[in-house]
Amino acid sequence: MPTIELEGTRFSLNVLPLKLFSKGTWVRTETIIENEYVQYSDVGEYILREELDQWIVAMFRLLAGGYATEYSLSFEKAGLAVDLYPYREEGGEATRQARRENDCVMAIRLLMHAKDKKRLLGGVYSFLLHRADIEKFATELREEYDSVFEKFGKGKGKYLFVGVSPRGYRGCNYWYLDPTSSVQPGEYVWVRMGRHNIEQIVYVDDIKYCNEETAPYNPLTVKKVLRKATEEELKK
Repeated sequence: MPTIELEGTRFSLNVLPLKLFSKGTWVRTETIIENEYVQYSDVGEYILREELDQWIVAMFRLLAGGYATEYSLSFEKAGLAVDLYPYREEGGEATRQARRENDCVMAIRLLMHAKDKKRLLGGVYSFLLHRADIEKFATELREEYDSVFEKFGKGKGKYLFVGVSPRGYRGCNYWYLDPTSSVQPGEYVWVRMGRHNIEQIVYVDDIKYCNEETAPYNPLTVKKVLRKATEEELKK
C-alpha cells in the first residue's frame, strides 16, 4: 500500500484489483487522506493505465537525475496534478550526478471527489515529498501496478520492446527494440545510450510486444539492444 505520513497527515494511493471483465484501460485506485480534521476515502477509475505508468517512470527519472528542470503531470479526471522539482545549484543547472546525490521534491495537488462521483469538492490538498518519500512511494506504487496489470503489460505484436534503466536506477525506462525477441525482465543488456551513443550495460525493467501503431518508437529507426551482458561483464 503506497502510503506517506506527512506532518500528521496520511496520504495513500492504492492500486486495486480490476473489476470482472475489465479490459485494463483504466486503473482502479483508492485515495485516502487522513488527519485530525479530515477522513477522506474514494475509490474510482480516474487515471488511465498509461498515465499512471508515466507518473511512476517520471518519479524514477527524477530520482535518477533525469530532469534538469521542473516536469509536470496532470490527471484531469482524477483532479490530480504533480510537479517534479530536481535539485538545482545556485547560479545554474546542477550536473546529473549532483541531481542523483542531492534532494529533490515532488508536489502532489489533489481535489477530492464528492460522494456522487460526478463532482470535485472545493479546496486543494497539497503534499510535498522529498527524495526518501518519493523513492518509497514510487517503489510501492510500481509493485502494486505491476501485480494488477501483469497480464495486460506484455501486449501483442511482432516487435519486442524492452524498458531499461541506466546505472541501476530501476524504473527509469528508456525503450529499445530487441531483435532477438528473447530478453526478459530482470536481465542486463548492452545498449547505445544518449546523444553520443555510449555503449553501456543497463537493467531490463519491463518488456512489451507491440505493432507499428502501439510501439513507443518507430521500430525501423529506434535504437536496438546489442546483446545480453555476460556474467563476467556484470562482475566487472
